[in-house]
Amino acid sequence: MKQFLIPFIVIACTGITSCTSSKNRVYQEHTHLENTNQSVTDILHNDFDVVKRVLHLLEKATYCLEHEKPVSKESFQDLVKIISGFSDKHHQEKEDKVLFPALKIKNEGEKKDFLGRLLMEHVSARDEIRNLTSALINFDTGKKAKKKIAKISRSYIRSMNKHIEVEEKLLFPWINKVLTSDEQAMFIKKFNTLEKEDLESGVHEKYSIMIERLEQQLGNCSE
Repeated sequence: MKQFLIPFIVIACTGITSCTSSKNRVYQEHTHLENTNQSVTDILHNDFDVVKRVLHLLEKATYCLEHEKPVSKESFQDLVKIISGFSDKHHQEKEDKVLFPALKIKNEGEKKDFLGRLLMEHVSARDEIRNLTSALINFDTGKKAKKKIAKISRSYIRSMNKHIEVEEKLLFPWINKVLTSDEQAMFIKKFNTLEKEDLESGVHEKYSIMIERLEQQLGNCSE
């Protein structure tokens, strides 16, 4: 997968941050703000790189929960915050609000039904995260509650991995084929508009710090 240069960000190594190499930061997927050679699918691929990191962390946390290894309620809650703020809002809004409505009528609507299914998968994913949020309320009430949390988490991981694979293997090549250079530029400009507020407020830098901290905390949660 392509790698792109990212802005240099200085963060002090404190108790809540880590000195992880900047190449892994969430900000990697914002290089289109400066790199005019990126395509729409490059941007979406970079989003998915971050989503895959978070799914891997959720898998680690779930493994620890299932095998009674140390894992906190707060770790799950942080993962839900990142998923809700980055995957559900930041990434899916690009597709739901900007890209898919235009693609549905592209080439006389040849991919309309396919895009509709992908949109429904977005809705289902958000529903699963709401269910996980509710289940986490009972995190400390016993094995039954933790079993439910693990079941929802596993279901979400499976569905998202499948969804990402479908988009990367089927949707993205089609997008690259049918979009003109002018259309690419138009969509990227609209993506930038969506991201502007979050970038200026430092929301994604916060997610970077949270992901890096969780990668340290959950380092021992694996088979």
